[in-house]
Amino acid sequence: SGDEPRSVVQTALAAVEGDSAAPVAARWEARLRQHPDDRAAQLGLATLARYQYRYDEADRRYRALDSLSPPDPFAVYARLGLGAGADARGLQAQSDSAFRRALAGARLIGDRRAESEALLNLAYLVATVRGLDDGMAYLDSAQRVIPTGARDLAADEHRRRAVLLAVQSDSGAMAEAEACMRLARPLGELRLMANCLRSAALDLNLRGLSDSSLVILKQAAQLHRRAHDHALLAETLLREVDIFRGNGAFGDAKRGLDEALAEARISHNLLALAAGHTSRGSLAMRVQDFATAGEEFPQAIQLFRQQGDPAGVMLARSFLPTLYAARGQLDAAIAEADSTIQWYRGTGEVPNQFEMLRTRASLAMRAHDWSAADSVLGVARRLAAAHDRDIWRGGLELDEGRLALYRGALTEAARHLRTYLSDLDSTAHVSQHEARLRLAEIYARQGNLARSEQELSQADHALDRWRATLADRDLRVLAFQAMPTEDFENHASAARVLGLLSAAGQVDTAFAFAERRRARELADRIAQADALRAGRVVPGLGDRIRRQAAPATVADVKSALPDDSTAFLEFVAGTGNAPSTLFVITRNNARAYRLRSTDSLAAAIDRFSALLESGDDPGALARKLGAALLDSALAGLPPSINRLIIVPDGRLYRVPFDALALPNGKPLITRYAMSSAPSGAVAIALWRRPPRHDSNAVAVRLLAFGDPAFAGEEPPGRARGAGEYRAAFAMRAGLPRLAGSGREVRDVARYAPDAVVRLRADASEAYLKRTNLRPFSIIHFATHALVDDARLDRTALALAPGGGEDGFVTPAELSDLQLNADLVVLSACRTAGGKVVQGEGVEGLTAPLLAAGARSVLATKWRVSDDKTEEMVDDFYRALAGGQSVGSALRTAKLEAIHRGVPVSQWAAFTVIGDANTRVPLSEPHGSPMIWVIAAAGGLVILGGAVLLRRVHR
Repeated sequence: SGDEPRSVVQTALAAVEGDSAAPVAARWEARLRQHPDDRAAQLGLATLARYQYRYDEADRRYRALDSLSPPDPFAVYARLGLGAGADARGLQAQSDSAFRRALAGARLIGDRRAESEALLNLAYLVATVRGLDDGMAYLDSAQRVIPTGARDLAADEHRRRAVLLAVQSDSGAMAEAEACMRLARPLGELRLMANCLRSAALDLNLRGLSDSSLVILKQAAQLHRRAHDHALLAETLLREVDIFRGNGAFGDAKRGLDEALAEARISHNLLALAAGHTSRGSLAMRVQDFATAGEEFPQAIQLFRQQGDPAGVMLARSFLPTLYAARGQLDAAIAEADSTIQWYRGTGEVPNQFEMLRTRASLAMRAHDWSAADSVLGVARRLAAAHDRDIWRGGLELDEGRLALYRGALTEAARHLRTYLSDLDSTAHVSQHEARLRLAEIYARQGNLARSEQELSQADHALDRWRATLADRDLRVLAFQAMPTEDFENHASAARVLGLLSAAGQVDTAFAFAERRRARELADRIAQADALRAGRVVPGLGDRIRRQAAPATVADVKSALPDDSTAFLEFVAGTGNAPSTLFVITRNNARAYRLRSTDSLAAAIDRFSALLESGDDPGALARKLGAALLDSALAGLPPSINRLIIVPDGRLYRVPFDALALPNGKPLITRYAMSSAPSGAVAIALWRRPPRHDSNAVAVRLLAFGDPAFAGEEPPGRARGAGEYRAAFAMRAGLPRLAGSGREVRDVARYAPDAVVRLRADASEAYLKRTNLRPFSIIHFATHALVDDARLDRTALALAPGGGEDGFVTPAELSDLQLNADLVVLSACRTAGGKVVQGEGVEGLTAPLLAAGARSVLATKWRVSDDKTEEMVDDFYRALAGGQSVGSALRTAKLEAIHRGVPVSQWAAFTVIGDANTRVPLSEPHGSPMIWVIAAAGGLVILGGAVLLRRVHR
């Protein structure tokens, strides 16, 4: 290579792509040592640093070259290098400034290559800020000045034109991309070829040919890897992520997103980081994780604004209408959608405009404004026809089917949905699930229950097939929340179908379908744990799903119920105007009751829970909710029933059922022992486990953690809000000491002949993880719990740090424990809480413990005072020692609290999840805590008297 600036830049690029950067850099450094003013060597080293993402060094060397006035060719190429480095990092304002200075310098010295390169780079920047037409004008200017024989620049002009044409839905985009490849391939420049492929992939994807686009993107990614081009590899991977997300391949999307963000960090690519936040937010939206989406989109918008990228800002904002609607802010959602549509009309970006029109139509449907929805869909239809995008018509069929269903035009709705299904790829499992669920509702409302049942079965099988492809547990948990569109009301369709099946007398069928949507992941984990304990081979998740194992049936529940005194109650919560259904199963009977939509009870439920948590008396609300939720079912139960097992759903997970009032005004707990279960299948699995203790002769081993020593421990007694606890979790520090929890665990240890009590630094996460826990029948935690009702990743049980552990035990870490415990007690605040997930229930601290091998878990729904907790816990253990089951013992403790005049807000917080029929043969302690206190006081009096006598004698 020569010392002409363009040759120096090409040499640096070839060195990086050919893994020879080190010797080339050594040669240039040697030249600089001999001649410090060697501008070719300085440009080469700056360019090597830029291609290796050492931007500080690159910028310093480029600026040193750009010090001549007027500029020489090396100064012009230094400006091009500064612009390219800023562009690779997403710093658009800096990039624009550098390229404009390069353009001016190139024109001053008459360098047409440098001039055309500056114009090509400015074309994208101008298109982003001022619109596609202005960007095209810059490409036209570049095309006129590209020197004859500059094939690399000609290829780059074709690929940039292909991108701008693609986002305008212009049919000439692919021809430009192909021209780019014809020119680039003989040159052997890996990055240029990869960019040509990216432009072709973009056009294919925007024309709905996502599978073909994905194939080409994977080829481009391989070229980026060979070229060590981390910055553009990140952006290519993000394009793959968008396709995976759109196709419902959320597992692939999540893995690709993680890799893309890693590449973006390596290359300091702020554009890719901002786009990564957008992708993460959009992926969260698809599984209805609105809390995560609400954090990711603002971060993306802020990053795009910092980079001066209005197009990126609008891309992130395009998801906000759906997020606002999910939060109930429908007016804000509509205003944001209208603003975004106007932006894309102004820039001429047709695909984005089309997708925003679909979102706007969905918002109109949510507002029950059918005429507005039809009008917006009409605009979208005309846009698709004007740009000859047949592939877009599939999405419109779905939208028109939904609109017809909302209007009650059932035959028309079915026609649109069947057309939509006929065009779907066989791997589009999530989209199939959504459409078939709608069809099931249509047929049920038409009275064709056999066809409705068939569609519902196919909908569930489609989702099961998708779950079988997911290696990521978090995504499997969210499977029944997954949606391919901006419509998040699929649960209402399922509730309507189950309600209609039940009303037609098909209780067994409806219950089996309800069970298919309950605690699927937890049931799998419990089955695995039980098989491992029994020494059996454990099939993989995919094998179990492919076998299509039957869900729990009414007959299964009847045969597995512990006794004739127990009733099993499972809710299906209806949202929107869909009714709720309550299944009630005893050993001799099974019935279904139609209830009001839980949305109609939302305000009462929220107020009831808020009053209890704040310590106030819920008053008449307890009776109102009791009547709405349970009166009809309880009236149909025989008098012999004295135990209720509740499987809540949706908003009902927040209801403390035993605090609801009976028709006589008394709390439900005064009549029934209460417990809850995640599903019928989980309850059956727990009931069928062989008992750990066959007789009282077996010594019970108890492990208790109390008064842990926290990092950065604060003085006890300080009141803290949920936000402060979450902040402490984020920082892994700053929790107040719980001195009373030490007394609590010492007291409960008296009930077991073989107890291990871990206090302060010994109450550590390290001990929990590294100790054989299987010998312990009871594991008791008296500590802080950090539970977030909106985020799965912000929940933990706090223990002492040390031994390489931070002291915060996450749900995933709890589920990895190997337990064989009859009972785990979570004596901490809000341990029964967590994020409510459709199809799985509450994802918090209790389900992981059941998955790890616990038979039952005692937890709390809200914060309770330390003194009341100690009293409740002691009464509970005393009842266990008296031979009562876990559920009956908790009822006894609550009745004792009521007798003492303890407010309902204190005793109603405690609940049992799992097998409440479990019995643990504890022993009555030889003396109550008060006896030991009196004895200790008497000892002090005697000792004091002896000391006084000695002093008198002296």
